[in-house]
Amino acid sequence: MQAIVIATIGSPSIHVLLESITQYARELPVYVSANSLELWGEVRKRLGNNRVIFRPNTATNFGDAYNAIVSYAFNTGHYDSLIIANDDVVLAPDTIEKMQADYKYVGREFKVGFLGARSDYVLPAQNIRVAEEDDVFSALKWESELHIKMTDVIAPIFAAISKEAWETAQFPSTNWYSDNIICHDLGKAGYFHFVSRGYVHHAGSQTVGTDFAKCHEEPREWIKTNRPDMYEAIYGITNPS
Repeated sequence: MQAIVIATIGSPSIHVLLESITQYARELPVYVSANSLELWGEVRKRLGNNRVIFRPNTATNFGDAYNAIVSYAFNTGHYDSLIIANDDVVLAPDTIEKMQADYKYVGREFKVGFLGARSDYVLPAQNIRVAEEDDVFSALKWESELHIKMTDVIAPIFAAISKEAWETAQFPSTNWYSDNIICHDLGKAGYFHFVSRGYVHHAGSQTVGTDFAKCHEEPREWIKTNRPDMYEAIYGITNPS
């Protein structure tokens, strides 16, 4: 994982993310896609000119925003892999170390799609609030947090992906369910997804908001039209003809 890629529309939480990157991931270049030159100035001031690559963000949804900046990073930076980061997460001191080790470990045996961090506000498979069956709470965490596990879908709030996997599948043009669709497509292509031991705090829903019913409905027509194969899995009913 050789770079961190962030797309943002200016959530105040990005400043906390940038400070955690400054403290805990000093060696990694950072690609930032933003819709504000003022924010670009703040990013440059915090991380330094030589470390940050800035691109304007003109997208109207998560999928398009990240497709643009991740593709740019892979095409210009010649990285084998990188980390996609939401603008409202915060690294822990050992996040990068654990994720790098976990990515290398699972890559020995599997074609890795996404390797996603654990968090406190995320899908159940990655959520530290959700205990595994017969889990034990020890040393202030669940013992399951000490292990890597396989899962069908990763929420890429902070997730590693290889260039090879990225060239196989990218995000749809949606906010919600972009992760379900890309993970499905990668799975069909023979890739496997994993939950890392690495952790990030996630403020959660700082960009799309907390009207979850609205978030659920917004991509319905796009999915019905462009990905009818995923419509029933997401909305629970057969796609009308």
